[in-house]
Amino acid sequence: MLDYTGIKCPVCDVPFQQNDDIVVCPECGAPYHRACYQKEGKCIFEEELHKAGKAWEPPAPPVAPDPSTEIKDRECPICGTLNGHSALFCNRCGSSLVGEPQRYNNTYQNSNQEQGTVPPPSTPYGVPPVPQGNMYGGPFPFPMDPMGGVSPTEILDENVTFGDASKLIKQNTAYYMPVFRYMKQSGKNKFNFSAFLFSGAWMLYRKQYKFGILVTALMFCIYIAYLCFSIFIASPVLMELMQKAGMDLAEGFSPTNDQMIIISDIMSQNPIMYLQITLPMICLFCMLIVMIVVGFRGNKMYMKHCVRTVRDTKVAAAKTGEAEGALLEARGGVNVSIAICMFVCYMIIVNIPLFL
Repeated sequence: MLDYTGIKCPVCDVPFQQNDDIVVCPECGAPYHRACYQKEGKCIFEEELHKAGKAWEPPAPPVAPDPSTEIKDRECPICGTLNGHSALFCNRCGSSLVGEPQRYNNTYQNSNQEQGTVPPPSTPYGVPPVPQGNMYGGPFPFPMDPMGGVSPTEILDENVTFGDASKLIKQNTAYYMPVFRYMKQSGKNKFNFSAFLFSGAWMLYRKQYKFGILVTALMFCIYIAYLCFSIFIASPVLMELMQKAGMDLAEGFSPTNDQMIIISDIMSQNPIMYLQITLPMICLFCMLIVMIVVGFRGNKMYMKHCVRTVRDTKVAAAKTGEAEGALLEARGGVNVSIAICMFVCYMIIVNIPLFL
């Protein structure tokens, strides 16, 4: 027997439920509520189906709309991503776009809450409160929460919410949202290891073009100075010292104790030579200082960049009439192409000494 649950009765137009008393026309197979069939006294499809010798068929299921062709005007209440008009779940974080989002984020918590065994959660989106804080000074976030446990409606700065910032950041919001909240609440910085390692390239990747160009140019100049000092100053001086100490240049730099004493005496009589040898190390030390500064200041600078960009975007949206969320997504995210370009340039610069 077919399952008619959800199909509408052709007489009363009410969908059949699982335990309804259903009768079926012996000729065409059309289903009815027993009371509806008795009320009509016959199958209502006699003229349409019986005389033509056709059988009743269930209606075809509705065709789902293509989300790619829809206007993205349904905003996720969790991460702020714009989704298609008919979307039921966010295509980024999977949260429900209809009903109560917390019912989809923590099924165990909600089921126990309905039974009265768990008190209502005090943290956003159904995430149960925890007695201890995390490294950012707040509750541990839900494992799949792209906001890292931060409410998108929470104020980051004047006229800027964390939800606005998440639309601009897009990638890795689970890291930046708790970090931004920690810095806002404590007034302290958080060390960014990616910013430390990649410095100007990280800034350009995160679309902080002004400071990214300045830091990249500074690092480039220091590195070029390092190459010049190494090739044209330090290396010739070392060669001269090795010759004066009677070392065999073909054997490399492996001086004996007597030769080290000779080199030390020569350098003590001419301190300029010591400075010339250490110039490349000074350049590397300067590069390390820049990396450390960017690592400590990176998150603070990025937060200010996000706040400034969100405010400018809101002003632009008010002037042009464009959707604010769409403008934020267009201006946000990361610049992957510039990251690839920086990697290629880095490989070329690092291998410059091979061609000299």
